[in-house]
Amino acid sequence: MAEAAAQAAEARLESACSGGNPGNAAQLAKEAMTELVSSVNGASGTAEEEAATAGVAAAVRYLVRDAVALGVSRPALEQLAEDLHSLPGDKVETVAQETLRALAERRSVFEEVEAKIRELLGAVLAEKELYVDAARVLSAINMEDARHSDAQKAEQYVRITELFLEADETVEAERFVNRASQYIYTCDPLVQVRHKVSYARILDAKRRFLDAAHRYYKLSSESAMVDGKTVAEEDLMHLLSKSVTCAILASAGPQRQRMLNLLYKDERSRTLTTSWMVLEKMYMQRILTNAEIAVFEQQLEPHQKAILADGSTVLERAVLEHNVLAATKIYANVSFAELAKLLNIEQTRAESVASTMIKEKRMQGTIDQVDGVLDFAAEEDDPLISFDARIQHLCHAVNGVLDQIEKTHPGFVAQ
Repeated sequence: MAEAAAQAAEARLESACSGGNPGNAAQLAKEAMTELVSSVNGASGTAEEEAATAGVAAAVRYLVRDAVALGVSRPALEQLAEDLHSLPGDKVETVAQETLRALAERRSVFEEVEAKIRELLGAVLAEKELYVDAARVLSAINMEDARHSDAQKAEQYVRITELFLEADETVEAERFVNRASQYIYTCDPLVQVRHKVSYARILDAKRRFLDAAHRYYKLSSESAMVDGKTVAEEDLMHLLSKSVTCAILASAGPQRQRMLNLLYKDERSRTLTTSWMVLEKMYMQRILTNAEIAVFEQQLEPHQKAILADGSTVLERAVLEHNVLAATKIYANVSFAELAKLLNIEQTRAESVASTMIKEKRMQGTIDQVDGVLDFAAEEDDPLISFDARIQHLCHAVNGVLDQIEKTHPGFVAQ
């Protein structure tokens, strides 16, 4: 049945294209393509649909032959690309894939038609949540030719990035977000925001949590208006929530403490009921228990629950490192046996975590391996506290100078 339909379709196209008048031949070919697509739409069973689809594919193979004038084949194929929109999603997918296979041999000649069909097929696949398939279909479109503006290139690459991210294909997503970066400043501000969000999501997926937290927070704070339009509060809060989550998952240390400080002082964070308790305790540098993080853990995405080389999860590592830092607020020095008991972990692991944090300069202290004791540096050695102390000292010094000026030259200060 399918073979007979293909032969009939080819004969129909051959008849339409054999006329002496190219303009008339082009019109007849267009009408033939419309009828062939309609036959797919009207097919009632699997066999009929397969036969009708085979007819369309056979017609396309005939039209792309060198012997058929481009003045006839190109308008007919453009008509096909337009008529495909009349088909339901499942039939579009089948016919579009067969059409693309038929176009493959001369795709360079019919790039515009192929691009239109790929755009439609990509949209259908994305709607069916076949994100990787949709991304691969769209990525096969040649966007680097003169037909596409820089803005069009940027938007298409961002779209492909988003599709790969939906399927957690981070490597491919990063490849296309980098392509978009070349053209992003020539396009619509909304596309620029989508590009920034995609990049933050890639950092998040790569477990560069501190960098992701900064980018999410900046977007939640600076994107209230985009191209004169107000961004929904719900979207901004979603970005803020992602920032808080990434900050909590980041490696403990002075840099993360700065991020926690920023988030804690943002009044909006208090509305994030699930995250707020963990954020507050981390900011206050108080020890967290497993029970306290259990609810928070439920909101994590799959990549944020990854198992690390030592068998712990990302969250477990982040909380453990935080608790080691929190212990510096309780002890000036502590044995690893006592620290392990406090943190409910093995003594060797407590020593390993503390050693790593000191080596990476995320915690000030020294280890006495002979006695098995961890000596925490004095509080003022903490970079954050030292910085605040210097600022405070400077402010006092400025105030002192102003007081002295006022005493010596009261008239000058009054002015």
